[in-house]
Amino acid sequence: MTATTQHHTPAAARLGAWLGGSASVDRSDRIAARRNFVHVKRCFMAAVERVDGRRGQWLRHQVRQTHEPVELWLLRGAVFDAVSARGPLAAHELRLELQRALDSVMPGGDEDDALSMAF
Repeated sequence: MTATTQHHTPAAARLGAWLGGSASVDRSDRIAARRNFVHVKRCFMAAVERVDGRRGQWLRHQVRQTHEPVELWLLRGAVFDAVSARGPLAAHELRLELQRALDSVMPGGDEDDALSMAF
Protein backbone atom coordinates (compact mmCIF):
# COMPACT_ATOMS: atom_id res chain seq x y z
CA MET A 1 0.00 0.00 0.00
CA THR A 2 1.33 3.42 -0.97
CA ALA A 3 0.50 6.50 1.04
CA THR A 4 0.00 9.69 -0.90
CA THR A 5 1.20 12.87 0.73
CA GLN A 6 -0.01 16.22 -0.47
CA HIS A 7 2.44 19.06 -0.22
CA HIS A 8 0.78 22.43 0.07
CA THR A 9 2.90 25.40 -0.81
CA PRO A 10 2.11 28.67 0.95
CA ALA A 11 0.92 30.13 -2.36
CA ALA A 12 -1.41 27.18 -2.98
CA ALA A 13 -2.81 27.49 0.53
CA ARG A 14 -3.44 31.22 0.05
CA LEU A 15 -5.06 30.62 -3.32
CA GLY A 16 -7.25 27.90 -1.84
CA ALA A 17 -8.29 30.12 1.02
CA TRP A 18 -8.99 32.99 -1.37
CA LEU A 19 -11.08 30.85 -3.72
CA GLY A 20 -13.09 28.80 -1.31
CA GLY A 21 -12.41 29.75 2.25
CA SER A 22 -10.25 26.69 2.92
CA ALA A 23 -6.96 25.19 1.82
CA SER A 24 -8.63 22.33 -0.04
CA VAL A 25 -10.01 23.41 -3.37
CA ASP A 26 -11.99 20.86 -5.29
CA ARG A 27 -11.59 20.21 -8.98
CA SER A 28 -14.74 22.05 -10.09
CA ASP A 29 -13.59 25.20 -8.26
CA ARG A 30 -10.20 25.03 -9.98
CA ILE A 31 -11.84 24.57 -13.37
CA ALA A 32 -14.20 27.48 -12.80
CA ALA A 33 -11.34 29.71 -11.64
CA ARG A 34 -9.30 28.76 -14.71
CA ARG A 35 -12.21 29.48 -17.06
CA ASN A 36 -12.72 32.87 -15.45
CA PHE A 37 -9.03 33.64 -15.83
CA VAL A 38 -9.07 32.64 -19.51
CA HIS A 39 -12.08 34.93 -20.08
CA VAL A 40 -10.24 37.86 -18.48
CA LYS A 41 -7.09 37.09 -20.46
CA ARG A 42 -9.12 37.11 -23.68
CA CYS A 43 -10.58 40.48 -22.73
CA PHE A 44 -7.06 41.84 -22.25
CA MET A 45 -5.89 40.33 -25.54
CA ALA A 46 -8.80 41.96 -27.36
CA ALA A 47 -8.00 45.29 -25.71
CA VAL A 48 -4.36 45.31 -26.82
CA GLU A 49 -5.01 43.77 -30.23
CA ARG A 50 -5.21 47.15 -31.98
CA VAL A 51 -2.36 48.84 -30.11
CA ASP A 52 0.25 49.64 -32.75
CA GLY A 53 4.02 49.51 -32.78
CA ARG A 54 6.49 48.13 -30.31
CA ARG A 55 4.25 49.00 -27.41
CA GLY A 56 1.47 46.87 -28.85
CA GLN A 57 3.85 43.99 -29.51
CA TRP A 58 5.18 44.20 -25.97
CA LEU A 59 1.71 44.32 -24.42
CA ARG A 60 0.44 41.40 -26.50
CA HIS A 61 3.48 39.36 -25.50
CA GLN A 62 3.09 40.25 -21.83
CA VAL A 63 -0.61 39.37 -21.78
CA ARG A 64 0.02 36.08 -23.61
CA GLN A 65 2.63 35.13 -21.02
CA THR A 66 0.31 35.56 -18.02
CA HIS A 67 -0.72 32.49 -16.05
CA GLU A 68 -2.40 34.06 -13.02
CA PRO A 69 -4.98 36.83 -12.51
CA VAL A 70 -2.51 38.90 -10.50
CA GLU A 71 -0.24 39.11 -13.55
CA LEU A 72 -3.06 40.71 -15.55
CA TRP A 73 -3.82 42.98 -12.61
CA LEU A 74 -0.20 44.16 -12.66
CA LEU A 75 -0.45 44.90 -16.41
CA ARG A 76 -3.70 46.81 -16.13
CA GLY A 77 -2.07 50.26 -15.87
CA ALA A 78 -0.03 49.77 -19.04
CA VAL A 79 -3.08 48.39 -20.87
CA PHE A 80 -5.34 51.21 -19.64
CA ASP A 81 -2.75 53.76 -20.76
CA ALA A 82 -2.37 52.14 -24.19
CA VAL A 83 -6.10 52.07 -24.91
CA SER A 84 -6.49 55.74 -23.97
CA ALA A 85 -5.49 56.60 -27.55
CA ARG A 86 -8.89 55.32 -28.70
CA GLY A 87 -10.57 58.43 -27.36
CA PRO A 88 -11.92 59.30 -23.93
CA LEU A 89 -15.30 57.60 -24.21
CA ALA A 90 -14.11 54.37 -25.83
CA ALA A 91 -11.12 54.15 -23.47
CA HIS A 92 -13.32 54.74 -20.42
CA GLU A 93 -15.76 52.01 -21.44
CA LEU A 94 -12.95 49.58 -22.19
CA ARG A 95 -11.26 50.29 -18.85
CA LEU A 96 -14.55 49.66 -17.04
CA GLU A 97 -15.04 46.39 -18.90
CA LEU A 98 -11.50 45.24 -18.10
CA GLN A 99 -11.86 46.26 -14.45
CA ARG A 100 -15.14 44.32 -14.15
CA ALA A 101 -13.45 41.29 -15.70
CA LEU A 102 -10.56 41.60 -13.21
CA ASP A 103 -13.00 41.96 -10.33
CA SER A 104 -14.56 38.64 -11.34
CA VAL A 105 -11.26 36.84 -10.71
CA MET A 106 -9.79 39.10 -8.02
CA PRO A 107 -12.51 40.40 -5.72
CA GLY A 108 -11.24 43.53 -3.99
CA GLY A 109 -8.47 43.96 -6.56
CA ASP A 110 -9.28 47.64 -6.94
CA GLU A 111 -8.83 48.45 -3.24
CA ASP A 112 -5.60 50.31 -4.00
CA ASP A 113 -7.60 52.63 -6.31
CA ALA A 114 -10.03 53.36 -3.47
CA LEU A 115 -7.12 54.06 -1.13
CA SER A 116 -5.46 56.41 -3.61
CA MET A 117 -8.71 58.38 -3.94
CA ALA A 118 -8.86 58.86 -0.20
CA PHE A 119 -5.59 60.82 -0.18
